[in-house]
Amino acid sequence: MLRRPFATTALATAVLLTFAGAAFAHHSTSEFDYTKTVAVEGVIKEVQWTNPHSYLQILSRGADGAITQWGVEIGAPALNVKLGWRKDSVKIGDKVAMTLSPARDGRNFGTLRVLTLEDGRKLNGIAASFGQNAGQ
Repeated sequence: MLRRPFATTALATAVLLTFAGAAFAHHSTSEFDYTKTVAVEGVIKEVQWTNPHSYLQILSRGADGAITQWGVEIGAPALNVKLGWRKDSVKIGDKVAMTLSPARDGRNFGTLRVLTLEDGRKLNGIAASFGQNAGQ
């Protein structure tokens, strides 16, 4: 029977635990507050149709006229397609209204509940079924 030295086993265990923790943290949705909903209206600045998560960047004009940029997570492309999205569903320059579950830390960032295009079409995000007021 082949014996491995303790140091090699300990190192292998440490590496596995490090990557397992990073993988778990990456896929955690704890950064979002699913009990709250934020409404944002604006214009699409950027669409990032990427794995493991897709994102939108929205430019929103406040009551004071100042422009604020919001980052919006919309899920993995495969999941987005299951929710009715296509890669070209939203384009740069589109005017949109959306509801988000906001980031807990107060950043202008959230995960999408529902996006409404100017023509009235609605696209659900992964957060549409989480928390109160889901799907609104």
